[in-house]
Amino acid sequence: MNVTKEQRVNVEEHFNEEKHLIFGYTPTCGTCKVSERMLDIANDILKLPITKIDLNLHPDFSQQHEIQSVPVLMVMSKGSELKRLYAFQSVPYLLENLKK
Repeated sequence: MNVTKEQRVNVEEHFNEEKHLIFGYTPTCGTCKVSERMLDIANDILKLPITKIDLNLHPDFSQQHEIQSVPVLMVMSKGSELKRLYAFQSVPYLLENLKK
């Protein structure tokens, strides 16, 4: 499958931010949809810059960052990964992990 530039997002869009999020998902993942809703609720409070990427369209990113499963939430500072979450559990859990 050839991916056009329009289908891909700019993963480095917020790399100049002190703290930002990268949410990796796949469209067929049911858990991803639930996790994305929790993340959206948590981020309505925190207002962090977020980039959401369909990992099917970014195999290079998945490989480079050794992503094990979806959904994945990477807490970033500039271009460096601070923390990675695979299990979102709940909105309070997300808030607790994203505030640190």
